[in-house]
Amino acid sequence: MAASDLAALADVKTWLSGSSGIGSTDDALIARLITDVSGAISAYLGRPSLIPRAFTEQLDGNGKGRLFLQHYPVLQLDALVVDNVAVPAAPLPAAGAPHGRGYLLEPWDGLPPGRPQALDLFDLAFRKGRQNVVVSYSAGYAVQSEAAAVPAAPSPYTVTAAAPFGPWASDAGVAYADGAALVAVAGNNPAAGQYNVSAGIYTFAAADAGAAVLISYGFIPAAINNACIEWVAERYRYRTRVGQNAQTVQGQMTASYSLKDMPDFVRASLDPYRRVAVP
Repeated sequence: MAASDLAALADVKTWLSGSSGIGSTDDALIARLITDVSGAISAYLGRPSLIPRAFTEQLDGNGKGRLFLQHYPVLQLDALVVDNVAVPAAPLPAAGAPHGRGYLLEPWDGLPPGRPQALDLFDLAFRKGRQNVVVSYSAGYAVQSEAAAVPAAPSPYTVTAAAPFGPWASDAGVAYADGAALVAVAGNNPAAGQYNVSAGIYTFAAADAGAAVLISYGFIPAAINNACIEWVAERYRYRTRVGQNAQTVQGQMTASYSLKDMPDFVRASLDPYRRVAVP
């Protein structure tokens, strides 16, 4: 499975199987279709990544106090520099008082599909210039600090990510309830303060049995995941009727097929996630 894939081979095969089942003969073909269709979806959405990753943007200052970041949802802003001068985060104001000097990022509500988020300056402005504003931040669909408990009973000491908005896609860290971070390790035998994760299943040490933890992870929004599965299935079936837009069986029944570059049902699922022009 390629890192950029938006669906899993097993899920596509389940969609295709129906009551007759589907073997492993075409696994390589289906896997290639998943990667190809995932690339087409990413291009259509105009978004290089859906799971969390770091971005650094160089933007033109507009002389105003607000800019919009290109990638979303923004999870954390790491640094803002205007005309080679670092700008700090605005301190939280006292009740009824204005914001202090610095920046404030419009928060994401945690729900897909999200939208471009505003970056505001208080008692400052994004001075006019060409690429004089540099912003470093992380963005992508993620569940942050999902509360869970390591099972207290005998092994396995595993926790499965709830993934309420779509399938688990990448690990973004685990911490104890007090905020102390655990360390990700390879293998299935982590020590105290360590964890291993595979396909959304987190494995902990016996020493951490019963511990309250906070799990963060990236996910693929369900609408995009389903669109990828259905489009791959459509392309897979297309190979048995290449170029056909209709077929008559024994002169009695006619089946019609769509030859559009993208099925309408796929487009409808993807459109809410397309990156819109930044204001």
